[in-house]
Amino acid sequence: MNTKKLILRFTLCIVVLFVIIPSVKAQNGPMSPMKEDTWLLNAGFGAGTPFFGNGSGFGPAAKFSFEKGMWKVGPGVITLGAEATFSYFWHTYGNSWHENWFNFIVGARSAYHYGWDVKGLDTYAGVPLGFGLCMNSHDANEGYHTPAPFYPYFGVFFGASYFFTPELGVYGEFGYNSTYANIGLVFKLD
Repeated sequence: MNTKKLILRFTLCIVVLFVIIPSVKAQNGPMSPMKEDTWLLNAGFGAGTPFFGNGSGFGPAAKFSFEKGMWKVGPGVITLGAEATFSYFWHTYGNSWHENWFNFIVGARSAYHYGWDVKGLDTYAGVPLGFGLCMNSHDANEGYHTPAPFYPYFGVFFGASYFFTPELGVYGEFGYNSTYANIGLVFKLD
């Protein structure tokens, strides 16, 4: 499956969520998970993006982020925070030649969170900006080395989280940033 089809499917799923979920009221959880001075911590796994890898495919990634509610704007809240992602890619060529890429990405992030007046639901969209480091290893040169010491990192993401308790929930995020998509746990700290 190519990247464009995958992004189209994720986009379709989010659109369906925005249409269906507002009509379904959750029974538990906080009414508006994101407020001013609220901290959210995310930890998840997903499909990483190959910034300086082989240019295609998916690699496993672990992503960690935090955000703080800064300003109330209309019915939502603008947040500021940071994120870090680790991803790994590999490729074996037809002649049994192997190549590996390890990416470490760090960036600031900002998002607009909107709760839809559904208990426990938080939807958001935002942008990250930072830098990445890609280490590469291949059969011709054992051990990791850096083909590009640092590279700029930017993107866009869309996500939703649902809180089962006032402090704990699950989230899903997609877009083109350090991961194509990732899911995990979200923790709320007031």
